[in-house]
Parts: sequence; structure tokens; C-alpha cells
Amino acid sequence: MLSGKAAILAMKHAFANLEKAGSRTCVLLAMVLLSAAAPSFGQNPDLDLAKDRGTVIPRVTCLGDATQSYALYLPSNYSPDRRWPIIYAFDPFARGKVPVELYKDAAEKFGYIVVGSNNARNGPGAEEMAAAEADWADTHRRLVIDKDRVYTTGLSGGARFATSFALYCYTCSVAGVIAHGATYPVKEGLPANDHFLYYVAIGDQDFNFPEAAALREKKEERRAEFKVKVYPGPHQWAPPDVVEDAVEWLELKAMQAGKEKPDSGFVQQQLARTQAEASQAEQKGDALAQFYAVRSLAFDFKGLVDVSRFQEQLEVLKKSKSLKQARREENQQIDKQRSLTASASTDIAQLGQIGPEQVSLAKQRVISVFSDLHRQAKSDTRNHDVYVRAINELYIQGMEDGQQEFRNSEFPHAADYFELMADVVPDQSWALLLLAETRMRMGTKKSALKALEEAAKRGIKSPDSLTKDPELAPLSSEPAFQKIVQSISAKSAP
Repeated sequence: MLSGKAAILAMKHAFANLEKAGSRTCVLLAMVLLSAAAPSFGQNPDLDLAKDRGTVIPRVTCLGDATQSYALYLPSNYSPDRRWPIIYAFDPFARGKVPVELYKDAAEKFGYIVVGSNNARNGPGAEEMAAAEADWADTHRRLVIDKDRVYTTGLSGGARFATSFALYCYTCSVAGVIAHGATYPVKEGLPANDHFLYYVAIGDQDFNFPEAAALREKKEERRAEFKVKVYPGPHQWAPPDVVEDAVEWLELKAMQAGKEKPDSGFVQQQLARTQAEASQAEQKGDALAQFYAVRSLAFDFKGLVDVSRFQEQLEVLKKSKSLKQARREENQQIDKQRSLTASASTDIAQLGQIGPEQVSLAKQRVISVFSDLHRQAKSDTRNHDVYVRAINELYIQGMEDGQQEFRNSEFPHAADYFELMADVVPDQSWALLLLAETRMRMGTKKSALKALEEAAKRGIKSPDSLTKDPELAPLSSEPAFQKIVQSISAKSAP
């Protein structure tokens, strides 16, 4: 532990480096040094390490910053007598409890701490970094963490931030990332510590599937340590069985790297399952799935079992016509998605920059594209997933652009985006909720309530979506608002 004087000097040095580098990630160095100089806490007002083990704690307030909090899961056998691996999770909507609930079974099985930020959300990177810094400092202050087994995870923008955190926070030594529905941030010319484990969980209908496929090839060329798991589904947190697969992979790689004592039973179980995946893929004629399963056998088990036969099999598959054809077909699908979204993507991007008459025309063109995509998704079974990805890609683009206009206080432009997205994807309520918030900022309560009524009809699952939304708080005493909340409560009741 650093002495108080040494810690202060180290912090000054860290902040001096921060001013030179212009990077918020350097702040973590100072915060970690500060936590090293601080006393260890056995008990805390909002966290009883003995009582709270084995349960999801929705909110732990950070000792150093009461505005920051996180959801937490401690394994039922947690004890400060040993160091524990930890996963820091980032949900795009700052729902810390969501990923913690998702990971808790695997965390209990394999002995991981899971932390989900209640503050980090899609938006300004500075806010995400502030949340990550607070969570990091607080957990390192309260808990006994294995510094060699720190991991991050996230969904969508949260996945990009989890990756960015691992890339650019040199003082954090992140050992691996589990990325759901997205991969690397779009940053050029920045130093990158790109040597960590990388697991991608992606749905076959996820609009970000093309970037996952491209990353898979890039990682393969570099002979990097990675795994891409494709499962049936849209843009979402992966299902529990995929999450468990991801944590099992981290366990296997920790054994391979000597960070954890090898468990021969576990290794053999994973080996048999991966061999079964390769065999099943071969039987289905899925050359890509077969190739990457065999690659896992050759790379992920090296040093744990004899992998020479898998290495030979991998070299044969690399040269096979079936693999080359599969890659061509996948690239054709990616190109098709790009062509399907090109024109509408341009129109969506320009909505906040053009005049009212042009906005009307652009909206009509976007509506026409969506109508065609919906029709083709129903009729073209072979390319169904491609059309669904295209629909979702344009929808998310519109929603994110609308949210940016909202943050910029350009409320009429934000309303244009949310109205359009509500029209083109009529089975979703999210755009209408944001439209209601926007209309409240514009001072039109009646139109906000109208948007909420329609959102309720589209199937809002929880009344908390309305009652705990600070943007909608001025409506709480309105009889119409209360009626909407009651209708949602009645539908969601067991």
C-alpha cells in the first residue's frame, strides 16, 4: 500500500500526465492510487459483505461519489481471504441490474463478482468514463479483486465502451471483454493496448452482424485470442446459455494462461462440447461454424491437451472450397445489407440539417424504404435475416440521431426523428416514449400524453418506464397519465 505522501505525489504526477495527454482514462491511475492509500472497509452502510452474498444488490452507492452507483453480485462463497475475478458491465440505458441478473448464474457457478453501472449509458463518453472510474475505484476499495482477471462487458454502445475501456485504460489491465451486439469503438490514431481476450455474442438478425463478421476475419488473420458466438436473435443482451459459454471461455483461457489451476474435468467437458459443435456444423454444411469450432480446438486448448490433430484439420479447412464459398456468401449478404440501407441512411442523417419542406420529402422516402424492407422480409425467406438487419440498422440510426438532437436541445428536430421511427416500426414503443419526453420539453403536455397512450397500446411492459422517468414527472398528477399507468400495471400484473 502506498503511504499518504507517496499517494499524493503519484496522484499529482497522474494529473500532470492527464493534462499532457488530454485523456480522461489517465484519471483512473490517480483514482486507483487514491484507493490504495485509503483504508480497507470491512462493512459499509449500504453493503454487508456477509449478508449480501449470493443475491443481486440493485444499488450500491459509491463511497467517493454519491451520484454514482452500481448493481452488484457477489458469489455466495465470497470471502476476503482470496482474490476474485470481476466483470464490469455497461448497459446502454444505465440499467445496471439487467446485466448483473443475466450474469449471476454463471458468476455463482465459476466464482465471479459482477458489477453493473447505474450511470453509464449511451451518450457522451465523458459521462460513461466518470461512471466507470467511480465503479472501479469503489469496488477496488471495498472488495478483494484478482488484478489479473478483470473483465468488461456491455451491450451495443456499452460493448463499444467496454472495449474502449480495455483498449485505452493502461492502468486497468483488463484481461478480456465480452461484447454483446457491437464490437470496437470507431477511433483512429489512438494508442491501443489490443492484447486482451475478446468474445463477441451476436444475434443472426443483429444489424451489427457485418462488423462482427469483419472483426472475426481480422482477428483470425492476426492469430488473436477471440471467439465469436452467433445465436438466433436480434440486437440484445445474449441469452443466459451464451453468457455461460462466454464465462466458460474466460475460465478456459485463464487455465491456459496459468492464471488459474487447470481443472482436467472442466477442460475435457469443454473439449467434448467444442468437438460436438464442429461435428454438428459439418453435418449441417455450415463451413464457417465448423472452421471456427476447429480453430477453437486448435488454439483454446493448446497446452492443456494434445491439439496436433486439430491443427492439421484446421489447415485442411483453411484451404477448402466450402470455406471460401461460405465466406463469399457471407460477404454478399453484408454487401446486400449495405445497399439496402444506403439511401435511407443518408436521408435519416440529414433530417436535422434541412428545412421543413425537405424534411417532409425525406420522411416519405424513408417510409417507402421501410415499407419495402418489411415486405421483402416477409416474402424472401432466404434473405430474411438480411432484411431484418437492415430494418433494425436504420431504426437504431434514427433513434440515436434523435437522441443526439434531444441532447443538443434541438427538440423540433428530435421530434421529427421520433415521429418517423414510430411510423416505420409500428410494433415498438421506444420511439413514442422519447417523443413524449421531447414534447414535454417543447411544452405540449397534450401531445405528450397522446404519444404515451399510443406507446401503452404497443405494449410497454412496466409502469416504471413512465413513473420513474424524470422527463415525465410533470405529468404525474394528470388524470390521463395516471390512467395510462394503471392500464400498463393491469397488463403487466401476473
